Amino acid sequence: MAALSLALVAHAQSTTLNNPLSSSLSSIPSFFAAALHAMVEIAVPIITVAIVYSGALFVFAQGNQAKLEVAKRNFFYCVIGALFILSAQALSVLLANTASQLLTN
Repeated sequence: MAALSLALVAHAQSTTLNNPLSSSLSSIPSFFAAALHAMVEIAVPIITVAIVYSGALFVFAQGNQAKLEVAKRNFFYCVIGALFILSAQALSVLLANTASQLLTN
């Protein structure tokens, strides 16, 4: 009976909920900029490995035209992907800086 009475007593604490995002990520544009920066940080080593792999394909092709075409296509797609990711980062920084200058004036 005593064990049941202990379960009925509530010991509530006065706690506040804290924002899990830091103060620098409290706005949506800054959150997207940070997410894009994290994506670039992850993508750069992957792009590097893909380009090294593409170079290995060139070496292992040994003059075989079909294998050279595969290596060229792989390298082309690696470079295009790298340009997309890095230009997205550059465009994001450019737009964020322009917007912050327009809002402060």
